[in-house]
Amino acid sequence: MVDKGKQADTSVEAPDPQTAFGAVMPVIADLLERGTRAFALGNWEAAIEQFGELSSITEETFGSESQRYADCLVMYGRALLQHAIEQSALLAQKTLAEAASGTLNKESEEKDEGEAQSSKANIQFEGEPDFRQVEEQDSGVEGVAEGKEEEEEEEDDFAAAWNVLDLARVIQEKATDKKSQLKYAETLMLLGDVSMESENFAQAVKDFDAALLVKQQFLGDDDRELAEIFYKVALAYEYNQDNQRALELMGDVQRILGNRLKHLEASEATEDQEEAQSLQEVLADVASKIDEWKSPPKPVDLNALSESEQLLADKAKEMLKQAMEAGTINDISSLVKKRDPESKRKPEGDDSEVKRIKSDDAGQA
Repeated sequence: MVDKGKQADTSVEAPDPQTAFGAVMPVIADLLERGTRAFALGNWEAAIEQFGELSSITEETFGSESQRYADCLVMYGRALLQHAIEQSALLAQKTLAEAASGTLNKESEEKDEGEAQSSKANIQFEGEPDFRQVEEQDSGVEGVAEGKEEEEEEEDDFAAAWNVLDLARVIQEKATDKKSQLKYAETLMLLGDVSMESENFAQAVKDFDAALLVKQQFLGDDDRELAEIFYKVALAYEYNQDNQRALELMGDVQRILGNRLKHLEASEATEDQEEAQSLQEVLADVASKIDEWKSPPKPVDLNALSESEQLLADKAKEMLKQAMEAGTINDISSLVKKRDPESKRKPEGDDSEVKRIKSDDAGQA
């Protein structure tokens, strides 16, 4: 019996922080390994799921202001960005395919109708609906609706990537050491990539410029990583219709890569000689890009298009217009972590070449 003069002890012993920490670390390691593997295999949805859960657990374990949490958000945002890029490409391919199919079907139908009129009487029983016309109309409505859903999903994916990466940016910019600042610059570059893919070139210029300012503080004047960010900024300016500034920045790309080439040519190491040869090709490509930007674009002569090409172009324009008012390919909204509105920053407004400029420089960081 419980003594009436005393209350029963109902307190619960607090869990040992070290024990709790030790229990969650294997879970974090497993999610990280699974997410990294999925990302490497290009399974973006699986990577999103694993990195999203990893972000939540890391926030609970280390806090919402920790750099560990920011690192997880960057991995999460990168997966969201890749998924958005893939879905955007699929939508573009589908639009073009449907446009081409629509053109071919139209030509085929016109031909069939001509043959039918010459070989058959125009017979239709009273009250019998024209099912072919009804089906075509239904198909058109479904196509527009599906296109709208797909376009909305594309925008949702890019917006989700932006929000997650921007939250990481808010956390990372508070750290002042070199390693954290370079991570912060990489996150700014990813935000710039999101804006470029979303065709928000003014915002891309701002994020790439901010990343450039950070990297210039820590990277040498012959670092290929610095040349990469100069190239990205130049590309953003070029797409933002500031050709003069873009050409100035491309001059910086040539200067940095030239410095790197001189350093490599002074070395007798085999790997340095191989990189020097590769770098000469990159410099040739950069020079070619500069010449391209210096030359005014040649206008497309629409009168030179054949009738079928013109029909295809008109159909593609119409379907893209419908898609812009539009759609969902794969709904991943349930996987996206909601943000604190106070930390939200609203955006204002030849990837292959970038990768070649950067390349992996083991031991050069």
